[in-house]
Amino acid sequence: MTERRESRATKAAVLSGAIVVLLLTIILFLTPPADGYEFSVYRALPVEFWILAISGLVLCQLLIARYALWDSDSPLSWRYGVVIALSIETLILSLPYFRGYQAYDRADVLTHIGYIRSIHQFGTPPAKDIYPNIHILTLSLSYATGIEPLHIINTISIVVPVFSVLAWYAFVVRLYDRQRALLTLPFAILFVAGSAYTNPSPYTQISLVVPFVLYLFVRERQTRSIPSRIALAVAAVSLVIYHPIITLFVSGILLAYVLVDGVLSVHSGIEGSRASVGRAATLQLLVGLFLSWYHGFGPIIRRSREAIRGLLGTSGGQSPLGQYSSAVSSTSPELSDILVIGFVEYGVSAIFLAIGGLYLLTKVYDGLVGQFDTDVYEGTFVVSFVAFAGASVCFLVFDLIVGFGRPLLYVNIFGTLLAGPLFYWAYQRLDFRRGITLFLCVTLVAYSTFGVLSLYHSPLKAEPGRHVTDAELEGSQWLLDHRNRFFGTVEYGITLWRFGDTYFGVTKDSRREIVDPESPLPPPSFGYRDNDTLGSSYQTNQYMVITTKGREFYPSVYPDYRDQWRFHDRDFEQLRRDPTTSQVYHNGNVNVYRINGTG
Repeated sequence: MTERRESRATKAAVLSGAIVVLLLTIILFLTPPADGYEFSVYRALPVEFWILAISGLVLCQLLIARYALWDSDSPLSWRYGVVIALSIETLILSLPYFRGYQAYDRADVLTHIGYIRSIHQFGTPPAKDIYPNIHILTLSLSYATGIEPLHIINTISIVVPVFSVLAWYAFVVRLYDRQRALLTLPFAILFVAGSAYTNPSPYTQISLVVPFVLYLFVRERQTRSIPSRIALAVAAVSLVIYHPIITLFVSGILLAYVLVDGVLSVHSGIEGSRASVGRAATLQLLVGLFLSWYHGFGPIIRRSREAIRGLLGTSGGQSPLGQYSSAVSSTSPELSDILVIGFVEYGVSAIFLAIGGLYLLTKVYDGLVGQFDTDVYEGTFVVSFVAFAGASVCFLVFDLIVGFGRPLLYVNIFGTLLAGPLFYWAYQRLDFRRGITLFLCVTLVAYSTFGVLSLYHSPLKAEPGRHVTDAELEGSQWLLDHRNRFFGTVEYGITLWRFGDTYFGVTKDSRREIVDPESPLPPPSFGYRDNDTLGSSYQTNQYMVITTKGREFYPSVYPDYRDQWRFHDRDFEQLRRDPTTSQVYHNGNVNVYRINGTG
């Protein structure tokens, strides 16, 4: 009778999940695509879509976790939860396609297209290209399929995150026993890396592949098979040649494994097996390849030098912590706004920091009562978790060129791997199972909510959407084709030199193709606080580009802080009447003005 009741409950959960997927698909197809720039994809779709998506993910997570509490081998029905969750996530990751965005993440993608264009024009990567393999691979796929490189990047941006979720599944199932695996999977199959799933830059994309590399490493250690060793070697080489920081991070993980394995071997008195190549050999391969591949890359050497200066405090830059402190002190935001932005931006990381911290406390408790026990993998995860948490603090406090979010991503990864062991320990050692189950459910609901809401940039995180529209591509190309190259450029809501890279490549053939990467913003209120005309602020003629993102930035992102807006509606009205400015292009989302400098 109990098994029949469980079967009915499982069928009801699976049917509910399938209905959620169907409803989400219907909503996506019935919602018209964007007709211009959208500050938030969360506002573009009905709220029912997001409620259904989060509810469906939580349902799938609970469907998986409930089987972990069975004392005997559970049926494989929990796999339906994995399939439904993957379907929901694929739909959410495909939102840029359904919304009609030309590209997502407006900064890096456009310049990467420029590198690909330069390789196509000259047959070799530019000297300053530190990601030549990615660009050559994309161009090769373009040649083979006849598809534009931008569309290939958009496709890869969906394929890689879906592959990452599948890799998480394979890794967790390979790594843990049944109960630990089923308690870890609800965390692993969701958006562990947050907004990295929608960022097509090389670092985030290759970071999403790290779970697959860890899977290959564990598989090689367990099977000692030749195919596993070959796959691990290929993955290690790919990591090195696709991004330098990934090599350093993965080398640190392997070093932690070697140290933990050595300590456990000494403690148990059993020497580790030398039949596997997965330990020191892989670490040596990574380090050797890194030194041989990047020793001649000028940009890498310069960035490394700048990072060392930042760590020593001799650079002129400001740390992320200093930037946040300056922003808070200068704008005096409400505490509620800070909390909302903080939870949406870093809610997922906060959950995994809490999980990792609680797991450390359980190990301390076990040590105090004389029941301390761990294996080499969990020991490696603990050491890596602590190391990357410490690295995140360093990247936050010091100016190390890149933000602290890069090591923080790996805090999420190892916090995920400690989630299953933590709840398994709680169920085995503590008596109040209902309280633990309630805590697990609350954690999964919070994790799903933060994971979905932090996936895309939006005013929820005090950032506008990062997609590129058709109008921006058309407007920027018109200006670059028709401009007087002796005029300067002022821009607001667009980074014109990135679009110049897309059209002309990063290796410029003529002065006509060069776009100043230091194009300034217009003066506050277009200078009308001190002058009657905008032209009075400039001594030479200028072009000024203003997009929808610029015009509506403050009302959309900071509606409650009008006294701190850089531009107001009255400034744009006065701009239309300004005798020193004339509108030379307009397509509904992009305005191009010519400014007659009279200063």
